[in-house]
Amino acid sequence: MTTVHEREEFETVAETEVDSRGRVSLGRAGARPGRRYRVETNPDGVLLLTPVVSIPEREMQVWTDPHLAQRIRAGIEQAKAGKTINRGDFSQYLDEEDDED
Repeated sequence: MTTVHEREEFETVAETEVDSRGRVSLGRAGARPGRRYRVETNPDGVLLLTPVVSIPEREMQVWTDPHLAQRIRAGIEQAKAGKTINRGDFSQYLDEEDDED
């Protein structure tokens, strides 16, 4: 994936060294444990780290289908307002096999 970035100003916050396994410590630069970053490079070897949030592929449809996302938001609002219908206990179906085509 190639992206073009406008010239941005960067502030030097730390200097680090690559270890024998190709890793660098980013703690002094403000990186938090568990945070994910997209890593991009240019021909000069400059690395750009952009914080990202990864979502499961199965949830991608919600992010790409505005109509579906709106229906989900509406359902959440209805639930918050107490506009739900009790359909009973469905635990009897737990042992049934799914019918997949």
